[in-house]
Amino acid sequence: MIALSFAFLACLSWGTSSFLAGIKSKVIPLLTLLIYSATAGLVTLLFVLGIRAEPFPRDPALFFAVLGGAGSIFGLFCFYRGLSQGNISIVVPVSGMCALLPLAVGLLRGEVLHPLQSLGIVAAIGGGVLVSWEKPAAGQANQLAKGFIPALGAALGFGIFYVVMDFAGTVDPLWAAAIARLTCLAFILPVVCIKRPPLTFKATHLPAVWAIGSLEGLAAFFYTTATTKGMLSLVSVISSLYPGVSILLAAIILNEHLRRYQLIAVIFIVLGVSLISAY
Repeated sequence: MIALSFAFLACLSWGTSSFLAGIKSKVIPLLTLLIYSATAGLVTLLFVLGIRAEPFPRDPALFFAVLGGAGSIFGLFCFYRGLSQGNISIVVPVSGMCALLPLAVGLLRGEVLHPLQSLGIVAAIGGGVLVSWEKPAAGQANQLAKGFIPALGAALGFGIFYVVMDFAGTVDPLWAAAIARLTCLAFILPVVCIKRPPLTFKATHLPAVWAIGSLEGLAAFFYTTATTKGMLSLVSVISSLYPGVSILLAAIILNEHLRRYQLIAVIFIVLGVSLISAY
């Protein structure tokens, strides 16, 4: 029950962060959003570490958190790129297919797959393909939905993060999450120095940008903690239910509409991930 609770907290945090990122990525340059959100996430986790006041654990297993940070920043770059091109209701569900990688790793480690989980995998993959396809206008050829390809990259990056943070979390989930955030920042800074994106934006955007980063950082901590309490295959797929949170917020607040077949596809993705996590 503790593992499920932390996994759901990660789900809610990532879902809300993804929704906010979908809005701000359309008005704030990609690198600018990444540098500020990564900083916010790191500061939030360092604040919690300061309150806890425990020394840094000298354990080489924390190196996996560095790999997690690399996977995370690749996933976030692709994710924000996709959100800047397409709808939240398309990009977020496809990125949620990141659960398939840790599920596969869990199975290779000997975790047993229930028949309904097999059905869930089929539903998730099928829904991901269907939701990605946009019905062409008259006289045009079929085409992928905008943001679909970056969303696949995000799924890969997040999937890598899910897997390696399972190893880093065995040492200390909070330090592992902080190191992952620090690694994200270390990867972003050289790119920012080279590309020199605008580092200023309207002050009205600051609360949302800070919330994006803080929620991402806390979600990493919640997820890593959950992996220390339960099976990777279970925790990862529950955490990856965050598309449902983002889509619900987009429908309520932004009034985003999907074509009927895309709505069915989104339902298949959420249903598939739910079946994967049910046993």
